[in-house]
Amino acid sequence: MSKKLISSKQLTTDFSDISKLVVKQRNERQKHNNKLAYDTIKLNPKNPENNSINIKALDRLLTYTNYNNLDEMIKDKNNHEEIIIKLSSLYLAKNSTRQSVKDENLQLEYINKLQKYDITITKDSKRRPIKNGGIRNSGKKQPDELKSIDFVIKYKNEEIGYITAKVTTDKGGHQDNVLDEIIQFCEWSLIQQQKDNPQKIYVVLYDNKNISKLFNDIEKSIKQQI
Repeated sequence: MSKKLISSKQLTTDFSDISKLVVKQRNERQKHNNKLAYDTIKLNPKNPENNSINIKALDRLLTYTNYNNLDEMIKDKNNHEEIIIKLSSLYLAKNSTRQSVKDENLQLEYINKLQKYDITITKDSKRRPIKNGGIRNSGKKQPDELKSIDFVIKYKNEEIGYITAKVTTDKGGHQDNVLDEIIQFCEWSLIQQQKDNPQKIYVVLYDNKNISKLFNDIEKSIKQQI
């Protein structure tokens, strides 16, 4: 009995089809969720069901529009145009959590007060840590590279350390990715201390509401490797 081999082209086609189906399914699911939220709000705008809508988004909406509940907002005919504009702006505005460069600049502004001690912190997004140790300064990003170093620490003209700077505000999703990036930076710093100058400084600058738990998670992960 002969075996039929699957070509790499066929595999690529199959996985491409799966990707398209996932996107299609996600879009259909979002349409269903939108319809479910619409029906729920129309049925009971004063107190819509929690499992049908995003409660945090509802709180943001009511705070932004200065209403106690959706029923008040919907029935306020005298302010209808302003409500539509506010709804549109809330939905269409850029996400502030995606503008991390501005947060990093604010961090840099404060930590550069160290200049009076001849310590300077300079932004550097070109240097990229290499997973098993080392730093790559230029060229196309390689698979073995981690997220770029955000800042370089100098004492007078001597390079004495590196900083990774992160800012997150919510739980899950993006925050989990940031935690992984920080752990990778810590792992890299341990390798660097063995290969490079052990006196160099490696700093994690992390702004977050739930910093104590995140610090414990990072500490636990690193201690397992020491």
